[in-house]
Amino acid sequence: MTISHNRVALLIPHFNNPQGMVESLASVGADEQVDAWVVDDGSVRQQLDEAACRAAWQAQGSLNFVYLPQNQGIEFALNAGLAALMNAGGYEYIARLDCGDLNMPDRCSRQAAYMDAHPDVYLLGSAVVFFDETGDRFTLNQPQTHEQIVRQMHVDNAFTHPAVMFRVAGVRELGAYPVACKAAEDFAYFWKFVARYRTANLPEILVRTEYTTAGISLSRRRRQQWSRFKVLLRHVDCAPRSWLMLLKPLVWLVVPFGVARKVKQWLGVRSWS
Repeated sequence: MTISHNRVALLIPHFNNPQGMVESLASVGADEQVDAWVVDDGSVRQQLDEAACRAAWQAQGSLNFVYLPQNQGIEFALNAGLAALMNAGGYEYIARLDCGDLNMPDRCSRQAAYMDAHPDVYLLGSAVVFFDETGDRFTLNQPQTHEQIVRQMHVDNAFTHPAVMFRVAGVRELGAYPVACKAAEDFAYFWKFVARYRTANLPEILVRTEYTTAGISLSRRRRQQWSRFKVLLRHVDCAPRSWLMLLKPLVWLVVPFGVARKVKQWLGVRSWS
């Protein structure tokens, strides 16, 4: 077993986007003490360029690659990455980032410092800036306290997936990402943390994340909303609001994607600002 030199691992799945991976790795600050674990989910059309990745990687840590023999989906790629870094040993925290998304230069150190100071917090997110191909941008400020997060989780995900950091100790107890919640594996996984531990979101913007329609099909969106409905049903409580919010993913099943996108942009600007 190899013992890592850093306490923080940055887990990034990849699929047919080598330039996006280079940009993501380059966004990690040179002073960050973090190891990166890149999991290629069976890319064929555009394979990873390891040389370009290593040239872009300036942080004080190792850059590791895991290759899946065929495309299996993001939940399987994430779980393969979790297994690899857990087997490597020595990590206390796991930060997430999606291929093409960008860290603030000190994102990992700031989140690790917060979790060091708050040992009861097992899942930590942050505010994020979304950008898309048109250049439009909006900020999503997620609820900050655990109590606010619990309330929001009955409505929608209270964390932005590529901006979270969680404790390895929590992974050991809760296990890997659920594979039965297609397109909503993060929502299902974060509910496990929220139900068991204290959680939080930092008010600072620590990640810039791409908001794109690429790869989003109607069938995938319907799978996502149906998965979210099943997760919400599993965690429904006695509050009338909790039962009422079960209707939300069912409504999104039939609302056109363009309308849903405009609403989410408006909510990003208005709801948590």
